[in-house]
Amino acid sequence: MSEIKEDAYLIRTLTLNDIARLASTMASHMIVMPVYRFSLNGKTIYFVQTTYKDYYKYYGIPIIYYCETEDAIANEKARYILIKTDEMGEKLEVSDRIKPGYIVIPIINLQEKPSFFGNHI
Repeated sequence: MSEIKEDAYLIRTLTLNDIARLASTMASHMIVMPVYRFSLNGKTIYFVQTTYKDYYKYYGIPIIYYCETEDAIANEKARYILIKTDEMGEKLEVSDRIKPGYIVIPIINLQEKPSFFGNHI
């Protein structure tokens, strides 16, 4: 049997909506899953970390879901991702305040790229 010797497993998503949707699913379990953000080469990287206990191959290995946006952090005052899904569809906002009727996900700004990203981004 081979051993997995990874610090983290990275999965790139298409949009910030995908990251927000994943983080918001934990709210129903009363678990806060923050979204982390840092700037790199004129881009903003958002990510969340999960750890799966039931999948034997990746048992305990952090799985990082991330996305890149083209703009550098335009508004560092934006501290929350707000997501709302209703009959009109999905609405996502990055904001400096919370709003009623939205699931609120905190954004944690990082000073630099975490080492587990290596040269992948």
